[in-house]
Amino acid sequence: MSGNSSDYFDSLTPTNARPALSTKELLGRCKQLLAVKEQKTNSELHDIKERLLLAISSPSLTHFDSLMSFEDSDIGARSSSSSSSSDLSLAARNSPDYRTHMLWDYDTVANGNLSKVQPQLGALPVDMQQRYILKDLMQCLVGIRGRYIVPEGSGDSETHFIIDAQLDGSMREVVQQILPLATYFSGIQRLMAASDGHGQVLNALNSALQDLSSDFYALISQADEELQRQRMTVQNFLYYLQPTMWVMEEIWKLLRDIQANKCRGGAVLNLLYGRIRLLEGNTTAQQMLTKLTNAAGAPFMRKLQLWIHKGQLGGTGKEFLVQDNDTAGLSGRYSDDYWEKRYSVRHEQVPGFLTRYADIILSTGKYLNVIRQCGKAMLPVQEQRLELQLAATNAARIEKVIFEAYYFAAGMLLNVLLQEHDLLGHLKSVKNYLLLGQGDFITLFMDACEPELSKRVDDVQPLILENLLGLTLRLSMARQDPYNDDLHCELLTYDLVTQLSKIMGHQEEREYGQSQTPRKELRGIECFSFSYEAKWPCSIVLNHIAISKYQMLFRQLFYCKHAERQICKIWKLNHAPKDRSYAELHRSLCTLRQRMMNAIQNIEYYMIYEVIVPNWHLFSERLEQVENVDEVLLHHQDFLDSCLKSCVMTESSQLSRAIFKLCKICIDFCSFIELENLLEPSERFAERVSYFDLEFKELLVSFLQQIIATARTNRNSFINLVYRINFNGFYTEEMEKLSREEVEEEARKEGQEQEREQEQEQDHGHDQDLD
Repeated sequence: MSGNSSDYFDSLTPTNARPALSTKELLGRCKQLLAVKEQKTNSELHDIKERLLLAISSPSLTHFDSLMSFEDSDIGARSSSSSSSSDLSLAARNSPDYRTHMLWDYDTVANGNLSKVQPQLGALPVDMQQRYILKDLMQCLVGIRGRYIVPEGSGDSETHFIIDAQLDGSMREVVQQILPLATYFSGIQRLMAASDGHGQVLNALNSALQDLSSDFYALISQADEELQRQRMTVQNFLYYLQPTMWVMEEIWKLLRDIQANKCRGGAVLNLLYGRIRLLEGNTTAQQMLTKLTNAAGAPFMRKLQLWIHKGQLGGTGKEFLVQDNDTAGLSGRYSDDYWEKRYSVRHEQVPGFLTRYADIILSTGKYLNVIRQCGKAMLPVQEQRLELQLAATNAARIEKVIFEAYYFAAGMLLNVLLQEHDLLGHLKSVKNYLLLGQGDFITLFMDACEPELSKRVDDVQPLILENLLGLTLRLSMARQDPYNDDLHCELLTYDLVTQLSKIMGHQEEREYGQSQTPRKELRGIECFSFSYEAKWPCSIVLNHIAISKYQMLFRQLFYCKHAERQICKIWKLNHAPKDRSYAELHRSLCTLRQRMMNAIQNIEYYMIYEVIVPNWHLFSERLEQVENVDEVLLHHQDFLDSCLKSCVMTESSQLSRAIFKLCKICIDFCSFIELENLLEPSERFAERVSYFDLEFKELLVSFLQQIIATARTNRNSFINLVYRINFNGFYTEEMEKLSREEVEEEARKEGQEQEREQEQEQDHGHDQDLD
């Protein structure tokens, strides 16, 4: 921007105001200024100010040639310049009021020219008033205190002025129209000084504004030359500065907003971008703000390039749109927490032109970090330099660079997961163990561990379970699984329904939590589950939330499998009656046992073959088409959620609780039969069998009714479970009877509610009569 700013201010000057100026000479001087600007340093900026001070404060205003002589001399020549100029420079530098960063702030400058007594404006003709007021006005515009125009009440970014009361009235009105430019420019200088050192983006913006300020000084110097040639009037000066006033006003407002909102980094670019979009009708100001945005965005775009190509955050990263949350040492333990929590988007630091790419930018750098954590040597990426240019063509280029980096990182990480770390093999292992896909293994394990798991949970020895697990893994076909060492036993402190309520967050958790089974009464079989410890980076997909969902499915299947095994065990004990006189009792016992077996087996079959297997095939097909890890996570989550939903474990924990109660009564019935098998049948035995029959029927019919009610508002295949259990319509009559009772109960409650409301109305009317 610095290379074009002088031409820019030159273009702001109205064309019809220039005939009075020496166009050829001005263009020559502008070219000289532009050549010098490429070589100036911070110390040179101070010399420019001092020479400009001399030029506009001299009564004859003939020192502009001294200012321009700066362009034709080097630093050594300037050090040997005239003694008067050197003395003033030394005095200014030694003064306590000396300001750096081009901030003069209307301080009184003690030099011979300014200290001379100035005539009263009322005693001068109008043309002389105009000459003196123009000199004062030029001083005010660059931040120097004048005599006839005095600043007062300077705030943080706004300055008000008092104009000499003796000034001609018409001239006063024109001066009042010009003075806002002094407010804008001095406010810009103050805001630049206040924001200096507050981040790379603001420093870059201030650097661009310093170049703009230098060009503004040059513009005032050109006007001063025209004043010396007696070709400048107040009206002409106003017309000359009008376009510049519009631009300075917008920049001043912008910097005030930046300071008020305490913007840093990307937030500054976002504010700039929003301001540009609001200036659609003001092309001049819009072009200048666009140049400032491009200059301020250079450090931000360098950070963006470093992140999407190397996965690194330069510096503290507080100015960038990606935030590193490594406050809890997540980088030291690679887990799903690393993937979910280590990096996040700072939405307040996202510029408007990058809003739709924010998630892609986050994922790109995150992918590269995971690849690095895996010890994978990354191939060199063809880094393309990103430059912030707010144009349609450059926006397309930025998008192209971002997406190329994203596809490279996504493809590389996906290859690391699927090929080098065999993610699909781990997923198959989890399915085989936690979703009962390895039939011989689960049978051998339950044969070995049932005695231990039948104890109270506090009496179960985890070490024994781990040893038995290792034994069954070596005896079954699971011994060929390379990842069987990642499988472990776990004893939870709560039963299935409590875990379901905690994870799914159902409203009935509190209600059930008040009546849940005390820990001392829980059996090991009710608290047991497998756990799978996937290594990094597979733990990104097989994280603790995913494993918890697998465990819920496993515990329901495992408990049903346990109930089925108990029913099969009593079939072996009671395959024939001991006494023919009890044949009828034995027949009713066998009928109940068969109905229990039919219900439990059909629940198992439905969950495994109608829910898990089809969803697994669909998940496997989707994995073949994924392009990045986020899609793997999405499809894996969809697979688990679909299984939980279809296995009636997300609609309401009441349904899962009903399955748990069905299995529980089956297990209690089997335990009763095992104990009574040692004794002769009796009337008490027949009563207990009848009790179990009635209790099981009520629970099963209620469960089927709940399934039917849920299926009315759900597209899942819940109703298939009803058809399987009630395949011959045996429970239809009981279900209809239960439905009628529920309708009658609802009608009774509504009637009671209406009676209560009528009583309240009558009581209210009676109270009004008494009043």
